[in-house]
Amino acid sequence: MITIVSGLPRSGTSLMMQMLEKGGMPILTDGVRKPDDNNQNGYYEYEKVKGLMKDNSWLDEAEGKVVKVISGLLSFLSDNHEYKIILMRRDIEEVLSSQAKMLERLGTSQKVDPGILKMTFEKQFEMVRTMMLKKENMQFVEISYRDLVLAPENEIKKINGFFGNIFNQEIMITAIDKTLYREKKLDL
Repeated sequence: MITIVSGLPRSGTSLMMQMLEKGGMPILTDGVRKPDDNNQNGYYEYEKVKGLMKDNSWLDEAEGKVVKVISGLLSFLSDNHEYKIILMRRDIEEVLSSQAKMLERLGTSQKVDPGILKMTFEKQFEMVRTMMLKKENMQFVEISYRDLVLAPENEIKKINGFFGNIFNQEIMITAIDKTLYREKKLDL
């Protein structure tokens, strides 16, 4: 069994990786991408994931571990493994705002029209959900980033139930730093 943390960019996947690590799950990361102002507690990425479209042979390394895979790459996972997937859901406007601020801090600008990007992200997210519902080797649970940060008890309980109640929820909650939830819609 491979555990996957997934979602759109800027949807809380790094936070979820931190929580699972605190909960005692072994993680697959290489530390190549260092923490910065955009993700102060680290990205928890594994470089080989970026090449998943062309090479998924490294998935054997992820067996028994948790690895972060952006939602757009989930369809390239091998059918030779079983997956438990935590799909992070965040309001698209917050995702876009967070992405724009991150690019601004990095000194670059977004090259895609925000309206087109919003439609693309929404369509991609629904396509991923539909694909996972059809796959017998994939189980998934959706977690709301907003609820996880602002009122985490129910979301953590949902995660814990998905994994058979193996986590100490009080330890997992210590990974949450509400001050890092900087791009939030006020009208939700």
